[in-house]
Amino acid sequence: MFENLSERLERSFKILKGEGKITEINVAETVKDIRKALLDADVSYKVAKDFCNRVKDKALGSNVLTAVKPQQMMVKIMHDELADFMGSSAQEINVKGNPAVVLVAGLNGSGKTTFSGKLALYLKSKRG
Repeated sequence: MFENLSERLERSFKILKGEGKITEINVAETVKDIRKALLDADVSYKVAKDFCNRVKDKALGSNVLTAVKPQQMMVKIMHDELADFMGSSAQEINVKGNPAVVLVAGLNGSGKTTFSGKLALYLKSKRG
């Protein structure tokens, strides 16, 4: 699923390849493709729409440096918005229960076991 999403996002950014500057037309086209890719990846409509609107507003409101290509600028805007959306600050995990229960969910091969091992090692070192 994420491989497909990555490929779709890369294709969306290629719309801006070769463009001299970010315009409302090419941003609208790129954001439309991004929204479709997110919806196909089972992101809720409201979340995809809000996210794409924030990306569009930021892209149209930004001053593109002449040294930076529009495609690179759009990738940076997407990266910044995703980081902001996912949470820019770390939250402390609460494991005061005995035993502490942590639910880990994900697709096959997405790294649940690896993450669980690393989390256990981290929590063990934290408890001392």
